[in-house]
Amino acid sequence: MRYVGFSEFYHDGALSVINEDGTIEFASHGERFSKRKNDPVIPDSLWDDYTTDKDHISFYEDIELRKKHREKWDSTRFKEVATITHTASLEVPNYNVLAFDQQHEHHQSHCASAFYTRPWEDKDDTVLVSIDGAGEVQCAVIYDSNFNLIKQWQYPKSVGMVYTTCTKELGLRPLEDEYVVMGLSSYGSPISSLVNSLMQWYTDIPYMNPDYLIGGEVDTGEGKMGIHAMTRIIRDAVEQYDDAEVAASVQAFAEWAILDIMKEARKHGRKLCYSGGCAQNVVINSMIKDMFDDVHIAVSPTDAGSSLGTAAMSWAEATGKDRLVWTPYLGYNIKGDVNPKEVVQHLLDNKVCGLANGKAEFGPRALGNRSLIADVRYDVKDTVNTIKRRQKYRPFAPAILEEFADEYFDGHMNEYMQYTSTAKHDYASVTHVDGTARVQVVKKDCESIFRKVIEEYYEKTGVPMLLNTSLNIRGRPMVNDEHDARLWEQKYGVKVF
Repeated sequence: MRYVGFSEFYHDGALSVINEDGTIEFASHGERFSKRKNDPVIPDSLWDDYTTDKDHISFYEDIELRKKHREKWDSTRFKEVATITHTASLEVPNYNVLAFDQQHEHHQSHCASAFYTRPWEDKDDTVLVSIDGAGEVQCAVIYDSNFNLIKQWQYPKSVGMVYTTCTKELGLRPLEDEYVVMGLSSYGSPISSLVNSLMQWYTDIPYMNPDYLIGGEVDTGEGKMGIHAMTRIIRDAVEQYDDAEVAASVQAFAEWAILDIMKEARKHGRKLCYSGGCAQNVVINSMIKDMFDDVHIAVSPTDAGSSLGTAAMSWAEATGKDRLVWTPYLGYNIKGDVNPKEVVQHLLDNKVCGLANGKAEFGPRALGNRSLIADVRYDVKDTVNTIKRRQKYRPFAPAILEEFADEYFDGHMNEYMQYTSTAKHDYASVTHVDGTARVQVVKKDCESIFRKVIEEYYEKTGVPMLLNTSLNIRGRPMVNDEHDARLWEQKYGVKVF
């Protein structure tokens, strides 16, 4: 028996396949195949090529629970994407009705994607946390290691919703550019009045009044305080203050709110498994890391990763096991013979090139198999941002051989770029304006050809790291297959190996 999980119809649809022995066979974002950024619908080709009619299929949300709490909201939100029926199936325009065998709650799927991929063997003293915009009704949860609910924060008391609202009001793309807001926040200082207003709104707002679900306002006797009230707070600030100051304020609010949730979680376990969209905030992740003995963040903490989480829950229920065998390289496989010497020579001559080889990474970070890389000895930040059509203030990550990581950086770092650390070097191309970097530690047993490329670069230059960013253009998915790689090379004039 194989266990297939899918997340679909909101944003960033994805499909994951787990074998009975617990090996993750495949996991990918639908966008990589449809070529549409954050595509909410999984293309037919994914189902046709990676699943069979003998697979156990599970969905990442509880449809009936969603309908119970959010039917009016969903009726407008989903009207152009999908119609959710009252039966155990989803009817999608231009698609056949797809039946599934099981469904799990939104935040259970999130937490499962982290819990079943955790690096430690036992589950004792482990606590699970998920924080995002909203699931069926919850915006944040704390579970024990048996998925018993300890505490929940229900809509509209949502950290993720505040961050997404700020993203939209700053003229960026909500549910996509939140990390841009995080990067922008380093250029400004928090406005105390704005931070206090958001904290007061979050503290005072009651849980789960149905009127909030259709964008309404509720008069509590002390004024109207629905989602629109929070939107007005941020909108007014955008009109009065610099964008970077607003971003810094929302980041400060998010730090306060998320750390408060984590303080509660720490009472119930010294090891943390963390997921949900807010787990992509690497600045806050570094603060969380100091609160626990061990922290494992899902490699794909967004709704896409929940496809893996729901499949893992079904697999665990059927087998009684609780740890998967996995790597982050789980997607489409480009079978190529890349010569690290040729790559490095091209870098030395041209400063920038692409890598598209092996299985594509699952999750938001390029880890060497679908990467745009650059020679860190030059300040190529503007060059790479221009290639990628990004804002010039956007930072880039360094990828470094693990044995040199502590020599070049101080602070938390791992192989998945999930934390920030302070640079102890002078390479401006991989250092943010605040002196930090989101480091990728490239371990000796790394499956990607990237390790050998950096080793060759080190041998030639004496520098053990390269600039690493995703091989894509802003607003477009990462390069996925051979055709994408050749097209990217031709269109943007950058060699792809």
